[in-house]
Amino acid sequence: MMAYYTKEQIDKANKVDLEEYLRFRGERLKQTGSESRLIYRDSTGEHDSISVRGNRWYDHKNQNGGYTVKFLQEFYGLTFKEAMQELLNGEIPEYRKDETTNFEVKKPKAKFQLSEKADNMKRLFAYLTKTRFLSTDVVKFFVEQKLLYQEKMHNNIAFVGTDKNGIPRYASEKSAADGGFKMTVRGSDAQYGFCWRGGGRNLFVFEAAVDLLSYITLYPEEWQKENYIALDGVSPKPLLKFVEDHKETIMDVYICTDYDPAGIEAAEKLMDLLLATGYSTEQLHREYPFYKDWNEQLKAENNVEPILPQAHPKKVTYHKIVRRLGIINAKTEEPYMKWKENGFAKKRIIFYIEGIKKEFEQVQKEAENKIEGTLKKLEASLLRMADLSVDLICVIENQQELPKLTVYQNTVMELEKAYKAYLDHSKMKARLNTLQKEIGCLEKALQKDSQSLFLCLKMIADLSIKAAVYIKTDYPLELERRNSILDARKNEIEKLDMR
Repeated sequence: MMAYYTKEQIDKANKVDLEEYLRFRGERLKQTGSESRLIYRDSTGEHDSISVRGNRWYDHKNQNGGYTVKFLQEFYGLTFKEAMQELLNGEIPEYRKDETTNFEVKKPKAKFQLSEKADNMKRLFAYLTKTRFLSTDVVKFFVEQKLLYQEKMHNNIAFVGTDKNGIPRYASEKSAADGGFKMTVRGSDAQYGFCWRGGGRNLFVFEAAVDLLSYITLYPEEWQKENYIALDGVSPKPLLKFVEDHKETIMDVYICTDYDPAGIEAAEKLMDLLLATGYSTEQLHREYPFYKDWNEQLKAENNVEPILPQAHPKKVTYHKIVRRLGIINAKTEEPYMKWKENGFAKKRIIFYIEGIKKEFEQVQKEAENKIEGTLKKLEASLLRMADLSVDLICVIENQQELPKLTVYQNTVMELEKAYKAYLDHSKMKARLNTLQKEIGCLEKALQKDSQSLFLCLKMIADLSIKAAVYIKTDYPLELERRNSILDARKNEIEKLDMR
């Protein structure tokens, strides 16, 4: 018999109020209507993409959510057992057969209803034209189309999303002040967003309604003949529904998300999803604003200091690692390069296989420590794994007898070109598990054929570089969060023991 947490224990842990727990742990929460937003930092900056209500949470950035136990696993990097012990104050699992739990209870969907309109639109026009510098004619047009209005109770600005028949299906409301209140109206259908259907062959996609309106203000020529949609974030649902409704007419899609880490990831994901629906790469285009977003560009044109564009730290780090590997291999007289040369001369391909396995053993050992002091050693082993993998690719793929350094640099540059940050959010344990599976396939691939070995090595190199990127970006902060929880738990137990 094995020790399992019972259904009752799991339900009890999942019912812990997450908002109260986060406040108890000193996390920053911002109230937005009936829910809270968690203010947190990662390598890409400060975010408020995680909404929390009671024991439920949803990460709008990564399209992921659930209940309290899963949050502790995802956000703090705790194991399931550690999360359960934290939430149940040390309760241990019972020795009994595993039981499945179905904690999700579906509630009836709220009826969608637009907020009552105010008697005038003074605040709306003042904010959008004076603070956001939108064209008065553009704002007036959307007001006349009943897609934009000022609601009565709080004088917030309402952005209305309609279906292809012009029926309102979605609405979001925003305070007429920068950084103020923002919410999605209850009952809204997430498949729709603030949009304009002009019937043309082009569709322009934005994160926010204000960015959509800013773009039209910047490029007004015959704009009414084109199609525009705002995702109210980075959810792909409104885009996919829009192209489904107009698949016969929309030939080209322009992704106009923000020039920041979230916008970069969103663009990568949206393009992949559109490719899966049948669009070709030639039909998909990335439109970058000159600054962080299209409204910042509009501000700059009105002599207001804009927020500058922001590169994605993981993509920058991946590039730096690729460049570093290239420089290392260009220094052919260095001891490390001589070691590889001599090792290959003695053992041939087996030298690389053994080297990759040995480095992975070291990676597993260092990863077990889960302390920041071992990260440099962990990173070094991962980079040696990547280097040995690419080196072996050069051996088996260099049929054109090109200089080895050229083949090496082409290989790592191809890896960098294929890297997509939105797919790179795994925790260390998951990364190492995937690496272990690929390394386990090495000898089988070696016996099978060169193409199988090539694909296996390419995967190991990419996974190793991505794990090194993770170490240089998000992993230290996640370790800090995890250790803060475990240390706090340890201190609480010690205090109880002293009593």
